Amino acid sequence: MALYFSAALVIIVSLNMSYLVEPLSAAKHRRNEFSCEENELAEFLHNRALPEMEARASACFVLVRTDDPGRVAGFYTLSAGTISLAKMPPELTARLPKYPNLPATLLGRLARDEKFRGSGLGDLLLVSALRRALVSTISVGSVAVVTDPKNAKAEAFYRKHGFRNLGGGRRMFLTMTDIADSFGKRDAL
Repeated sequence: MALYFSAALVIIVSLNMSYLVEPLSAAKHRRNEFSCEENELAEFLHNRALPEMEARASACFVLVRTDDPGRVAGFYTLSAGTISLAKMPPELTARLPKYPNLPATLLGRLARDEKFRGSGLGDLLLVSALRRALVSTISVGSVAVVTDPKNAKAEAFYRKHGFRNLGGGRRMFLTMTDIADSFGKRDAL
C-alpha cells in the first residue's frame, strides 16, 4: 500500500486499486448509494453530513475509487473535542499542561460501505483520519484523537490500532505522540 498526501486529498494505492480521500461534496458524491452494517452511520452520510459541514460542526471526508469518484466507499468525520486530563493514564500526563480538559480531535464517525467488506478500507480510512488529525496540529493544538465506538466490534477495531480506553465508558483515545511515532514524524511536522 502506498499513501500520497496533499492539502486537499489523499491518494491511496492498495490491492491494485487507487482511491482518493477528499472532502464530501453534494455535487460530486452519490451519498444515497452508501450502505453499511450500522444504519445510523449510513443515515448520517445520507442526510446529516452536509448540513453539519455547512454549520462547521464537523468535517466529513469520503474515500472513493479513482475509476468511480462519485461512489462513496467509506467516510469519516473529524471535529474539535476535548479530553479530560484526570481520565488519562498518569504516565501520559507528566508532559502535558495541567488544564482540566485538553484539546483533542474527535473522530466522530468512520464507516465503509458493506460492498467493500474485507477489503481493508476501514484501516485505510483510519490511517487517513489519523494523518489528517496529526497534520492539523500544526495549526490547531490537539493532544490526542478521541472516539466513542458504537459497539464491541468497533471498540476492538480501534484497540487493534493502538487506541486505549479513557477512564470508564467506551470513549477511547490515541495520543498525537503515538500517531506521530507511527508515521515516523515526531519532530518532522
